[in-house]
Amino acid sequence: MKPREALQQLRATPQGQLECVLEQIDLERSVAAIAGTVLTGLFRGDERRELVQLLCTDRVDELSPAMRARVVHALRRLSPSPILSTGIRSMLTSLTGEPFRDMKYLLNATGDSHDLEHVVYERLTPADRDAVLAHIAAEAASAPSPDLRILCDIDDTVKAMLHDGRYPRGTVYPGVVELLKALDQGRAAEPSRPGDLTFVTARPGGPKGLIEQYTRNALTGLGMPPHAVLGGSVFNLFTKASIKARKLQNFERERSLFPECRFLFLGDSGQADAQVGAEMLRRGPDFVVAVLIHEVVPVTGAKRASLEQAGIRFHSSYDEAASILYGLGVIDRVGRDAVVRAVDEISGMMT
Repeated sequence: MKPREALQQLRATPQGQLECVLEQIDLERSVAAIAGTVLTGLFRGDERRELVQLLCTDRVDELSPAMRARVVHALRRLSPSPILSTGIRSMLTSLTGEPFRDMKYLLNATGDSHDLEHVVYERLTPADRDAVLAHIAAEAASAPSPDLRILCDIDDTVKAMLHDGRYPRGTVYPGVVELLKALDQGRAAEPSRPGDLTFVTARPGGPKGLIEQYTRNALTGLGMPPHAVLGGSVFNLFTKASIKARKLQNFERERSLFPECRFLFLGDSGQADAQVGAEMLRRGPDFVVAVLIHEVVPVTGAKRASLEQAGIRFHSSYDEAASILYGLGVIDRVGRDAVVRAVDEISGMMT
């Protein structure tokens, strides 16, 4: 079906039946076809404008939070423009309460680099971004959440990669997957709801987010809960200062997108994570529950004392980390024991 015909069919859909129609079509392919006609100049962008207007404004009230998230994700096929930005802004700000939070979390667990952070910070104009962030803040103020947002580094935190000589390169640390599962479920109002876990890294996203997607696929293959990945750029790989700056930017973005929640950061001592964590605690003491640092490089003396005074907690294994978090009331006994068993089993196999 040609783009014009598809649009006419959607526009002719009886009131109240648009979601049913959208459920039966390949929305991704339809938007891609319209994007292709725009790129070739055959229709001078009319189809793009009509599609965004139809789905994001004219008929948006007919769509559930899940369908709205699906529509926004499909619209990534269109090149950034004021028209697209206005449409996404309308889609996001037209919801309030629990439906709005549902849409946020669904957008944050799309399975690729086009998550909530990408939508808000890469696809919206500054004015539309400010309006969406203001809406998020207002919604958060009216309904704080007990949910825990988990921010987790990857290299030397999930896998031995750079500085840890105790394990072969690429080894997944014993107990880390079980700990992240316990954290994802332990404080969530809806344990099965996707989008509570975000991996933060200085790795570049790469062209079209391919490196982020590769990272996400690799993590999903480990049995991780649904998650997002916030990456960096190639320029952030050169110095610890630039790595710190990028991770703090990721933290600020995460905080602006989920201000109703509380945060926990898991990192390692190999790069700048302890300093990043200390700055997180300073900037958001009411938001950050704890910062745990996997000690792959020894931290001693006055430096360690200063970091511990700032609230940093060090650990050398994930059963130790689980005990710390259990003591803080962040995970329950079942979660802690699952981590301890995993560490014991895997460590026994490796000795």
